[in-house]
Amino acid sequence: MFSTSFRDRAGLAYTPIKKAPFRPSVRVVGTVAFNPSHVAAIGTRLRGTVRRTFKFDGDKVVPGEMLAEIESAELGEAQASISQAKANLDAAEVQAKREKELLEKNLTTAREAEVATADLAVRQATFLAAQQRVQALGGNNTFGVFVLKSPIAGHVVETHIAPGQSVDTAVIAYKVADLDHLWIELSVFERDLPLVHVGDDVEVSPLGDQQSIVQGKVAHVGEVIDPTTRSTDVRVTVDDPKIHLRPGQSVHATITSDTMLHEAVLVPQSAVVYVDGKPTVFVVEGTGKVRATSVRLGSCDATRHEVLDGLQPGQDVVSAGVFALKSELFR
Repeated sequence: MFSTSFRDRAGLAYTPIKKAPFRPSVRVVGTVAFNPSHVAAIGTRLRGTVRRTFKFDGDKVVPGEMLAEIESAELGEAQASISQAKANLDAAEVQAKREKELLEKNLTTAREAEVATADLAVRQATFLAAQQRVQALGGNNTFGVFVLKSPIAGHVVETHIAPGQSVDTAVIAYKVADLDHLWIELSVFERDLPLVHVGDDVEVSPLGDQQSIVQGKVAHVGEVIDPTTRSTDVRVTVDDPKIHLRPGQSVHATITSDTMLHEAVLVPQSAVVYVDGKPTVFVVEGTGKVRATSVRLGSCDATRHEVLDGLQPGQDVVSAGVFALKSELFR
């Protein structure tokens, strides 16, 4: 029992229990990560010395934009071989033309003409191979200088070279990421996995700004349970977020099941307290009178609990001022 003055002072409010369509949700904490499909690691590809850098961490780039220049003796040799191959090709073309004209005048043998034609074919192949090698090494019009370019649009997120630095073929000089396409990496407990499916809607909000919501979709549910944490990895894709998310940032994620819609007895989350470790609600039995009732809870969504046992539709429960009421009744 409680008085009217206590009711007003504690701000008690009642909510009728009813059965309604219910789609359970899972709320977990996760981390923002790069989407590997929208990340490029740009390597130096050859030995040399960094000549200039044009882009730095945080800079925005477009496809084909220059990142840095590297002076390379290897590239210079490859470019020089083109000139040599071109000179040999020109000489072979002249010789083949001369042998053809002489053959037409019966001043040489067919054998000599065939040798000249075969040599021309070899010189053409050598010239083409030299051009392709320079192209593969990333050569441009500047002799001995290799230009690193971004293959995608995005932001420079890592820079590992500086002017004057010596590099080899294994150096990753830049990492560029498109931050309009991100992953949210979650760890979902085994007990909640039946509620999570590929394609489920996910609402993501930064820990420091839970009023800002970003929409995503479950893209992958792990196949292996970690024996220590009893959880598995769940990956969420977020495309074109309306707020700025940073890889490494912690976020709240609410996964709403698209396949588990069913009718359920529902109670506001604010109505549930724990008494002796058991979930309990206060059922209204008349003016100034309530009864503490233990309930068995099922899943929940953002605001409601599913009640599996202990309540019936049509009953009223206290949904505001519950902790003050608990203190009053169990002091």
